[in-house]
Amino acid sequence: MDAQYLQTLLPSLPDELAVTWASLSATSGTPAFLEEILRFVVGAPPTSNASESLKQQWKEKQSVARASLLSLAPPSQSQSDNRKRTSEDAELGNETKRQRTSPLSNGTTVTNDPSVFTIHAVSATSPVRKKVDIVIGNTTIVLKNPTSHATEASIPLLSIRRAFILPTRGKSKPHWTVVLLSTDSTVPGKPNNANAQDGQQIIFGLDATAATPLATTLHTNGAEPVKSSIPKGSPTLPSIRAVLSHLSSTKLYEPTTEVFKSMCPGIGSNASATGIPGIEAYRAAKQGSLWFMKEGILWGESKPCEFWSVEDLFNAEEGVRLSPGSGRVFSITLTRKVESETSKGKQKDDEEDEQEQEGIETEFGMVDSRERDVVAEWVRKHQKRFGRKDGEAPPPEDLQKPKQKAPQYAGLTTIAQMALESDSEDEDFEDSSSGDEESGSGSDSDEEDGEGGSNDGEDDAEGTDDGEGEDGEEGSGDDEEEELDPRRHPLMRPGAVPKMGKGVMDMVVGIVEDQLMGGPEVDELEDD
Repeated sequence: MDAQYLQTLLPSLPDELAVTWASLSATSGTPAFLEEILRFVVGAPPTSNASESLKQQWKEKQSVARASLLSLAPPSQSQSDNRKRTSEDAELGNETKRQRTSPLSNGTTVTNDPSVFTIHAVSATSPVRKKVDIVIGNTTIVLKNPTSHATEASIPLLSIRRAFILPTRGKSKPHWTVVLLSTDSTVPGKPNNANAQDGQQIIFGLDATAATPLATTLHTNGAEPVKSSIPKGSPTLPSIRAVLSHLSSTKLYEPTTEVFKSMCPGIGSNASATGIPGIEAYRAAKQGSLWFMKEGILWGESKPCEFWSVEDLFNAEEGVRLSPGSGRVFSITLTRKVESETSKGKQKDDEEDEQEQEGIETEFGMVDSRERDVVAEWVRKHQKRFGRKDGEAPPPEDLQKPKQKAPQYAGLTTIAQMALESDSEDEDFEDSSSGDEESGSGSDSDEEDGEGGSNDGEDDAEGTDDGEGEDGEEGSGDDEEEELDPRRHPLMRPGAVPKMGKGVMDMVVGIVEDQLMGGPEVDELEDD
């Protein structure tokens, strides 16, 4: 006999009804009759042992009986049942929609996925903003309503790549925030954004010290679930780690002050006793925190979260840049390395095309200037790993160092600073012009001799002396390289204009423009 419904009901019966059932069960045929009655009332199908005549009349009679029973209920109760049924249908519809947009690869649904571990009544901010039970199954992570146990959201377990435990900033009491990411970047078109599962995030938080008993449930195959709880006032970090330990394919990250320590204590209490391993910043108009780890940088707490691993940063020079501005705040620019579309279509044997890459920049502003030194120190320690995977050899020197940019100076540029910038250019000029000067020395002396002949005797003597001196230099230059004379530097030649500051240059240009535009007309009028 199939007495599934009856056996389910018996443990919940009041004592008086249970005693009556015990006396009735002694009569043969009574349990089977009660099972059919119970199925008929609740709207279930008949048992497999039911007669054919009973099966033929079952659906028609059942619908009439259920309508009659509902008419016996008070009006208020009927309205309440209708509202509850509508709410349940809506929740069921939302759950169905979520399963369509985020299907599981192996066909497993949320309803038949066995539970492994549950942490009860935690405050979540993503993908839903409410208090939920977080249930970890074999293939899914499900967020359920603590009261109705309705499914609020579900995410495939294998899609979660990284997990972070962060000491929340700005809370009145010490607090932990847990961030689970299925993808590092939320940038559209990123290669790992292959389907709708990518980009999903789970964010929830717990007080560092339990304000109320925190309950957890461990589910084992073929055994009763084991429920446990930590008392009020106990630390919650062990329970958080117990939850994350069931995410076998997920990497766990915990920022520490051994790698990075903020210079600003911030507002409120903090769960980390040794300091805060992150800084406050703004991404556009949204406030959040940048958490620095040896593995990379996380923009956390504010949705959507994003992670820059050291191997995804563009390179040592462009991966992390600090603004040169002085004052109370500065900005940080992170550049994520992505492969350009043009380089994807090139042949792999073309080394130059393989090195062609593009970067996506993200700027974080309003960072306290007291954090500049610690951020710069973190960059200095880890920039050798920017853009490189573990064990990968450093790039060639010519690819590693981009073209040098002119140094940026604050204030007016002096002649000495500009002379330092022009050293390499001057050397090139001297090397290329020295040969021309040597080859042209003879012709120069001839011209000077000719000019001297038309002048008086004193000029002739000077021209003769100059010609002899240059002839001697020309003869000696055939055997060894001529030593460069500082007096012959381009800036020391007659008519050369010394380099000057930008302000002075602008003033001179303005004077010349005034003379060219208005000066000649005034002079002509004055001459007349």
